[in-house]
Amino acid sequence: MTRDHLTPYQNALTLLGRLTPISADCGLLCGSRCCQGGPQDGMLLFPGEAEALAGVRFLRFMSRTLNDRPVTMAVCRGRCIRARRPLACRIYPLAPRLRDGILTVAPDPRARNGCPLLDPSAGNSIAPAFVQAVTDAFQALRRDPVTDAFLADYTAVLEKYERFLK
Repeated sequence: MTRDHLTPYQNALTLLGRLTPISADCGLLCGSRCCQGGPQDGMLLFPGEAEALAGVRFLRFMSRTLNDRPVTMAVCRGRCIRARRPLACRIYPLAPRLRDGILTVAPDPRARNGCPLLDPSAGNSIAPAFVQAVTDAFQALRRDPVTDAFLADYTAVLEKYERFLK
């Protein structure tokens, strides 16, 4: 099967491959803090993702809203199968943003206080190849016409969070 026959979500996963922010298991730096949470803590699912993850048993799904748009959140039941993780887990501590039709990828402001890779003393520790793969993955997702509106709402939420932190 060529990439032309993949859904935008499948193509995004292919582009990310097995890349991670650093060449080692970054969870060893913080005790996998990003994987901790309660029964209401979850990952926002991007367009096409809820359908693709519907049969994944280690996830529980919740309906939420994002700027009055219905969305799905996935909550991990404990231990995951890394190859079936949601995109939000795969791209952490980064987040896509869409402004004026331009996609960028930058550190997720919600990760600043929890991820040691974003600590100023870590410098630029996130691999440039990982940042590029995340950018390419979200460009692939933009083939789905609902993605731009979703990313615009997602960006607004991230910017609101950043204003709150200031």
